[in-house]
Amino acid sequence: MDNHEKFTRSIDFTLHWEGGRNFTVKDGLHVLNPAAKNDPGGATAYGITSRTLKSAFKAGIVHHEDICRLTVDEAKEIYRANYWDKYGWGSLEWPACMCCFDCSVNHGKFALILQRAANDCGSPCVIDGIFGPKTFAALKSCDPLTLSATIYRRRKEYYNKLIARNPKQEIFRKGWFNRANDMAKVAGVLS
Repeated sequence: MDNHEKFTRSIDFTLHWEGGRNFTVKDGLHVLNPAAKNDPGGATAYGITSRTLKSAFKAGIVHHEDICRLTVDEAKEIYRANYWDKYGWGSLEWPACMCCFDCSVNHGKFALILQRAANDCGSPCVIDGIFGPKTFAALKSCDPLTLSATIYRRRKEYYNKLIARNPKQEIFRKGWFNRANDMAKVAGVLS
């Protein structure tokens, strides 16, 4: 599978879970939906926060910084530049590339999850939360299916820790676990 096909399959999976907008537009401004009031990312369109969009605009990835106008194609370009290309997910085999990509999109502390997963798979790396060449090399040396199954398990543990630290996040549990389960199914590590 080439890089383009891996990205297409990965972004399709991620966008399915990131959804559309967590706000409505009223008088040209965004108004958060009631279910999004506890979302630490604030207003998001296709999983892209206002802050990420502003950064993408400054980097020349998109031509505006208005979250109300963000299109799905613009979101894909941001994901490609800020996640897929930045971290080199395309050089990993399927399905590990999708699992690592979605983890990096969904978790601010994705490096910790992936470092723990690599260690669990017998590919040692320092668990410091910093994603760099040593972490990437450890991930790349793992069997893609074993790594995908381990990322699945580690993500569920991470979600549980988030909820334990901040019970207001309980509202997201079902969606988070559905996303993790779906990732594992698409990866072929959960029937």
